[in-house]
Amino acid sequence: MKLLFAQRSYVTIALFLLVQGPVLAQEKPNVILIFPDNLGVGEVAAFGGARGVPTPNIDRIGTEGIRLTNFNVEYSCTPSRIAILTGRYAVRAGEDYYAGTTLWEETVAERLKTEGYATALFGKWDLGAKNWQGKREPTQQGFDEWYGIPGTTHVSQFPSMEGFDPGLQPAPYIWEGTVGSPSKKVKPFTPETRRTIDREAAEKGKAFIKENAKKNTPFFLYYAMTQLHFPALPHPDKAGTTGAGDMGDAMADVDYNVGLILDQLKASGIEDNTLVIWCTDNGAEMRRPWRGSPGPWRGYYNSAMEGGVRTPAVIRWPKRIPAGQVSNEMVHEVDLFTSILHAAGAPDTVPQDRIIDGVNQVPFWEGKQTHSNRESAIFTQRFGQIMAVKWRDWKLWYVYKTEMPDPEPDNLVRLFDLRVDPREEIDVKDYYPGVIGIMDKLVQEYEATFIKHPRVSASANAADPYIAPPINSGAPVQTYTRSDSTTLGPRSAAMANPDFSGTWSTTVLHRVSVINRKEEPLMPTLGSGWGDKISIQHTPTKLDVERVVFIPREIQQLVSYHFALDGSSSENPIQMGRTGKPIVSTSTWEGARLVITSQYPFQDSKSGKWLTSKVTQTLWLQPPSGTPWEPTLIVETSREGLFGGLTTTNRTVYTKGYR
Repeated sequence: MKLLFAQRSYVTIALFLLVQGPVLAQEKPNVILIFPDNLGVGEVAAFGGARGVPTPNIDRIGTEGIRLTNFNVEYSCTPSRIAILTGRYAVRAGEDYYAGTTLWEETVAERLKTEGYATALFGKWDLGAKNWQGKREPTQQGFDEWYGIPGTTHVSQFPSMEGFDPGLQPAPYIWEGTVGSPSKKVKPFTPETRRTIDREAAEKGKAFIKENAKKNTPFFLYYAMTQLHFPALPHPDKAGTTGAGDMGDAMADVDYNVGLILDQLKASGIEDNTLVIWCTDNGAEMRRPWRGSPGPWRGYYNSAMEGGVRTPAVIRWPKRIPAGQVSNEMVHEVDLFTSILHAAGAPDTVPQDRIIDGVNQVPFWEGKQTHSNRESAIFTQRFGQIMAVKWRDWKLWYVYKTEMPDPEPDNLVRLFDLRVDPREEIDVKDYYPGVIGIMDKLVQEYEATFIKHPRVSASANAADPYIAPPINSGAPVQTYTRSDSTTLGPRSAAMANPDFSGTWSTTVLHRVSVINRKEEPLMPTLGSGWGDKISIQHTPTKLDVERVVFIPREIQQLVSYHFALDGSSSENPIQMGRTGKPIVSTSTWEGARLVITSQYPFQDSKSGKWLTSKVTQTLWLQPPSGTPWEPTLIVETSREGLFGGLTTTNRTVYTKGYR
């Protein structure tokens, strides 16, 4: 009897495993990534909807999951798609990422296919560059099938333009393809078919969901919308429906198409086990008349302004992500690659043979931790130069060249306190100097990664197959230039018994006639810490420095620093949008040089503790060496970074008067 019972038990267990095996495999979540184009924060109702266009389906994803108000992306279409699909800053994929990516790059679709996922792309590809056909098609980078456009959206206008020459620019088409076969043309891509392509892609997405739900196959759907990229021509059934013009109507179409996807998930009975991510590739469209809304931010895509790189994002996964969350913690689009693989239970599929910039954010989304696993993000232009770095609530511009005309064109290095100043209008680098060293250290660590894993060169990116060079075979990469990153020479002579009184300016004083003058390019600099135009009153017992920060002066105060020269400490409370502690300074003489040492207060946003960063300014008068035979004021400024950040030292030259 015992033997018979045991045999029956084994048979029962075996039958159970045979029945349950496929079901257990299907516990892997489905993943849907919806990725509209050039859509700013101000277009979505849940993010403040500037046009008053309802977006109930997009809003519902955030209400039933998490809404992210500090989601960051690359600044343009192709790099943003490289980043989100590979988990890598786009600049790693090539010295000019508009050339697309090599097939060596691993997309999230390729990784999920190894886990048994069905994969599809419906919408915009834009990773294969001009010669994509047969070389860099979506089906060669992990997608079982695709339907859409290989490049960008504005080419739909070209055939209707007077003088269009298909010999110079191939006529654009909508394409489709399946793995193992070359892609085929479906129909011309024109202003008329531009209106309907997103709806067609949504319908194909619905069919893909329905088919794989019936087969109990986990799937990855990449619905890469073409809206609101210009021309933002809405679907015919949405045209004129919102009263907010083409942009409002196109946004209504975006939301409607999202609803089609969500409704199909519910109809197929799989919405609880589907991770839905809705985010946008860049900030607001900037081309008129289809100009988008960046919401509370300033700037548009193709710039590293917040309006270009901070975009709306909502994520839903009913089984795992608690509903009703709203977070301002930093997340970057590269994080989606790593997070999706962790969500799929496949963390081991994250490539180990290359730098992956994305971090796993699933525990944060699930509410298991308060903070994101990311504190910083780096933004570069297409050839790799650093534009800006964000750390927590701070943003340091290494070369600020985005607003035209720029009210301060000579001020290339700027620090913004984004919680106080979300529109990036008040440069505060002179008031929070310790933050600069943190950013510089992040950049130093980033630059070092190109030694371990060299960036794909432009020549290597031009053709496949690509063979990665050995680890640690790269050369140092300098991604920014600034006056303190150059080696300082010996200090010049200092005039005895200096009197620093007077007005001083950093404007270059040309000492030769206009006939022989040569303009030199500006070197980005941190400056002295006191601004470009200052007034100094110097007595034996004190040194007073005034600078104009706010204009007009009749309704805004001067920023003033008062330094005792008798060995006692001085306190200088400076108001820059945060009520805090004063700067505390002491001074001493080293021969004819005055050394001012200041402790700048800084409140750690995580712990609430007050910290200080040290700034040392050494002043001397340099004897004149030519006309107009006036001394120059030299200020050598050394800034220590907080949290182990780098120390920077630079020299600033002031000449007499405001020139």
